[in-house]
Amino acid sequence: MRPRVARALALAALLSGLAACNDYQFSPVGSCVLQPGSARVELPKISSADILFVVDDSPSMDTKQAQLATRFQSFIQQMVNINVGRAARGLEPLDFQIAVTTSSIFSATPVPTYCVDGSSCCATTSCAVTACTRGTNAGCGAGQVCLHDDLFDATFTYIAGEQTKCCAVSSCASAGPCAPGDRCPLLQTTFPSPFPRTCTSGEATAGGPYAAGRFVSAGTNPKVLTFPKSLDWASWTTATPDPGLIGLVRQFQQNAVVGSCGSGEEQHLEGGLQALTLAVGGGQPGVSAGSFPRASAKLVVVFVGDEDDCSSPVSAPLVMIGFTPGADSCVIDKHRTAADQREYPISRYADFLRQLRSSGRVADLAAAFIVSSVRCADGSYVPADACVGPPICPVAPPASCAPPAPVCLGAYAAGERFLALAGLLRGDGIPVVEGSVCDDFGPILAGIADLAKPPSMLELPSVPAARAVTAVRIVDANGVDVKTCQAGTDWCFVDCAASSGACLATGTSQCIAINHATGQCEANPGQTYAADYLGQVPAGGCATASDCARALGGAASRWSCVVEAGMARGTCACAP
Repeated sequence: MRPRVARALALAALLSGLAACNDYQFSPVGSCVLQPGSARVELPKISSADILFVVDDSPSMDTKQAQLATRFQSFIQQMVNINVGRAARGLEPLDFQIAVTTSSIFSATPVPTYCVDGSSCCATTSCAVTACTRGTNAGCGAGQVCLHDDLFDATFTYIAGEQTKCCAVSSCASAGPCAPGDRCPLLQTTFPSPFPRTCTSGEATAGGPYAAGRFVSAGTNPKVLTFPKSLDWASWTTATPDPGLIGLVRQFQQNAVVGSCGSGEEQHLEGGLQALTLAVGGGQPGVSAGSFPRASAKLVVVFVGDEDDCSSPVSAPLVMIGFTPGADSCVIDKHRTAADQREYPISRYADFLRQLRSSGRVADLAAAFIVSSVRCADGSYVPADACVGPPICPVAPPASCAPPAPVCLGAYAAGERFLALAGLLRGDGIPVVEGSVCDDFGPILAGIADLAKPPSMLELPSVPAARAVTAVRIVDANGVDVKTCQAGTDWCFVDCAASSGACLATGTSQCIAINHATGQCEANPGQTYAADYLGQVPAGGCATASDCARALGGAASRWSCVVEAGMARGTCACAP
């Protein structure tokens, strides 16, 4: 769990032997007093994690949903390992909640007319194919509008390209929201009735509304499944496992099979955003406001889908001219320039999740992606698919991803948008688990369970001046010391940007890793990690005595820049 850090800076002890600096004609505070920093990290007092699964419910997902349900056992086994280990160290077990929604919001298919001004649909005459700016008159003659078409290949199987044309328009009629220059959409927000024989109904109702962010469940199962601390986790591997745990596992396995009759215009990211927006605002049916997600819990969002995200605004929807997996209008759109795309920018979803955390709606964040991708030799994942169509399909792994695992036939429309969001979140220090729909879901789900574990890294407000002036403690809710953790065995400095979490051999950093393997530095929910240290002076440190003089005053000869081994910058001290 990435901690919330509250900055508390105050002036503290003078360094011994530096009092002579006070004779100089500049502020003694700026010359001989180090500024200590402290980071206090408060763990959730009530819960551990709230996990939202956003599951693709389009027609190709039956086998993937079945694997998600079956391999959920791996998630539970990892939670058993975590909680049994915590109990052995005298710590409270972790608890969590799980909810499920789907990728179906709407499907926009074309009608014969074109959108002219965002709210009118018009017939066209006298069209001429030419370069122009869609939805405007730019590049066209008087009285004409630039319109846009996706183009099928000769077999009408997949979208092979696009073109613009200048047309005269007539017989315009008011319509619902549409994207100027595109074909007018026929919006479908409900499941077909009757269901086609080619799909599985799952939790859908023929003619009923798409989930559109609402939580779904099978039959009378709860919309939010709660796995409390009181479960007997140790019994899971015995002949008589806790009936409550068995029941909850069975209910998730049922809830995860959402069906495959949903929209072929999959909007996983928007489905997740709308689900959380409804939940935070008290709009989730049958779920009270504040109960999911909880302000005291870590939010983990898991996206599962075999096609890439295709989220677009209902006010100007992406119109699906074709639905061939991996070679449809969504694939064409995401490869346009950002200004020409109908799909929402990925930053919308990264910003939304950041706002949930910064506003205190959730205690922390993590995310997971089981999508159309392949695993490279170095363990990283890259977008890839196995469709057959235009040059942009399939998206093959780059040469740097060698030797890549083979792409399964069930991976459609490479998960470029998914993994782009994963990159944005990871850049913010948010834990991310990636996987492929081609892989066994078991290890991926076990990795998702690991996201609910206690924090392994504390991020400090500034860089400590030296290892010798840094201490890590655990305190209770009243601020009373519970334990002082030992440097080197219980905790160490790590590179904040490195994914390995390896301890630094020398020097300090803004990030401290807790060694959970020893079990000697574990904070229970409601307790607090506190890191006390002396920070670098000036802020950002120094490289030479001249840096100290410029920042703090006086002559460079009166200063010394003390750089600890392994660090690029040090802290200012008075010259001996």
